[in-house]
Amino acid sequence: MDRKFESFSGRLTRDVIITVLVTMIIISVAVFFVAAAGALVFSRVHYSDLMDKTKGTMALIMSKVEVSATNIVDELSWHLASPEMVSETLSYEFNTNRHLNGCAIGFVEDFFPEKGRWFEPYALNDEKGGVNLRDIGSENHDYFKAEWYIRGLESSEGVWSNPYLDEVGAGTLLCTFSCRVLKQPEGTVAGVFGADLSLEELSDFIEETMVQENGSSPYVSGPSKEGDNQIYCFIIGPSGDYIVHPDQARILRTNFYDYAVGEGADAYRKLGDAMRAGESGEEVVYVDGIKSAVYFAPLLQSGWSMGIVVPNERMMRPGFLFGSLIFVLILVGLMIVFFICRHAIRKSSNPLIQLADSAREIAQGHFDTQLPLITTHDEIGLLRDSFENMQGSLARYVRELTETTAQNASMESELGVARSIQMSMLPREWPAFPERKDLDIYGSLTPAKAVGGDLFDFRLRDGKLFFCIGDVSGKGIPAALVMTVISSMFRTLSATEDDPASMITAINESMSARNDNLMFVTLFVGVLDLSTGAMQYSNAGHNAPYVIVDGRSRMMEADANVPVGIMPEWAFTVQETTLPVGSMLFLYTDGLTEAATTDGQLFGDDRVLQLLTEEGAGASVQGIIARMTDAVAAFVGNAEQSDDLTMLAIQRLSGK
Repeated sequence: MDRKFESFSGRLTRDVIITVLVTMIIISVAVFFVAAAGALVFSRVHYSDLMDKTKGTMALIMSKVEVSATNIVDELSWHLASPEMVSETLSYEFNTNRHLNGCAIGFVEDFFPEKGRWFEPYALNDEKGGVNLRDIGSENHDYFKAEWYIRGLESSEGVWSNPYLDEVGAGTLLCTFSCRVLKQPEGTVAGVFGADLSLEELSDFIEETMVQENGSSPYVSGPSKEGDNQIYCFIIGPSGDYIVHPDQARILRTNFYDYAVGEGADAYRKLGDAMRAGESGEEVVYVDGIKSAVYFAPLLQSGWSMGIVVPNERMMRPGFLFGSLIFVLILVGLMIVFFICRHAIRKSSNPLIQLADSAREIAQGHFDTQLPLITTHDEIGLLRDSFENMQGSLARYVRELTETTAQNASMESELGVARSIQMSMLPREWPAFPERKDLDIYGSLTPAKAVGGDLFDFRLRDGKLFFCIGDVSGKGIPAALVMTVISSMFRTLSATEDDPASMITAINESMSARNDNLMFVTLFVGVLDLSTGAMQYSNAGHNAPYVIVDGRSRMMEADANVPVGIMPEWAFTVQETTLPVGSMLFLYTDGLTEAATTDGQLFGDDRVLQLLTEEGAGASVQGIIARMTDAVAAFVGNAEQSDDLTMLAIQRLSGK
């Protein structure tokens, strides 16, 4: 029993855990996808902000160069009286704007005749932190052919040049913001002023920003290597040439479109077209074979476009990290829930196990077994109280059952004795008169209870057969007692009396005088002269018998009269008939015709008559009764017998 409860506890724990597990798995999957989607949205917002931030800083750096250049040009335009004044003013202004990598003014041809065709004073930081000013214009350094000079001379507001290597001046890669210098107050063009921005310093700034984002620098080996998932920034010029890129080999040497190869080449080219057109936004393309999101935007009026490359793996990494964290938390939560549920279920099932042990002891008959003490006011407490009530009820029931069983055993024993006595009073030896060849008689009585109220009897005296059959009202012991009295009176009267009506009258007067219980008896008494076949009979409310002559069956005519025990002054009639040799008389009680099926259908007189007719001539008395008994049993089936069943068959033989 305890093992079964342990199994129940285990199954309950398992079911709870499975339910919690499935629920948590569903929740974790949902949370994982929500986290991934949220992380993707967060990443897009974050990298868009990074783009805006980097772009803003870049714009600030370039704007400072533009503002400084504009201010210096305004100051220079009033100090063009002599080369010395120009040099002095340029040195002063450069020293004031030390964020510039260098600056120069390239004068138009022969602006200062004493300086010749080329005059390009160039200010640069020296190694000691001072200003190094020198004239770098010459035939070998013909600035008139330089892009920064040509475009600056054409622009009225200033313009940024494409990157170039300044071998004579700064000795590094530069981009120059150039604008015209007008001599004041005349307003004539004196030359072009150029403020330099070092691409190396620009790359250093971008590298520092990317280090903060990656935790390491993508500019060490470059993201062009397969499998490198670092975030990096790049800048291209109006023609698509790289101005800034972590792979230094690309700057001024390769073009953005050169890498439009393999999967997604068309999308990659469209991205380059959008950047050159000055558009901003986000596109997902394959960059160097790695699927990446590229955030891009133009940089002021420079014609440049900046892009930030974020590999998809980096985009989704926060989602995977957050999903993994959720999974670990759910796993820990599941373990905690498992142990809590296991402890709670075992704690809840312990009283059930104790009750099971107690119930096992009670089932073995130990009704004084002590039940476990349960103080909770829940279903288990109610179950314990119910067990206690059941324990008391079982003890009382067993005591009462023991007493009742003893009483029933005694009663059954007494009923057995009574049945034996009753059956012993009926004829029970067959054939009844083996010495006689002119008579065959057979009877049977099947009581509905242990003892019954039906009777039949017969005797031979003076060549005559005296016989009777009766049915006492009611059943059981009272009817059996009356049956015993009637049977005894018949035997006594048939010893001296020949008239059947007189015998019935005597029995009626005796019963009516002492019938306080208002019981009555239907009775049929006959006297058959075996030598002649003449038969006198008297009927007291009993079923008329059947007679079979030459194979034909019919019901005898019999006055009904009243049953014995009702009216003491009743004059019972006597009737006569003759039974030919070979004929048979069939007598019965209403237990035959009123035998009923479970649905209330009766056996009836018609079936009795049909069966007697079918048997016809040649049937024996014992065969007729046996055939009738089988027919009744087959008809009623499993229905309980409702009344005593008694049959008596008498056949007159030839005597030979």
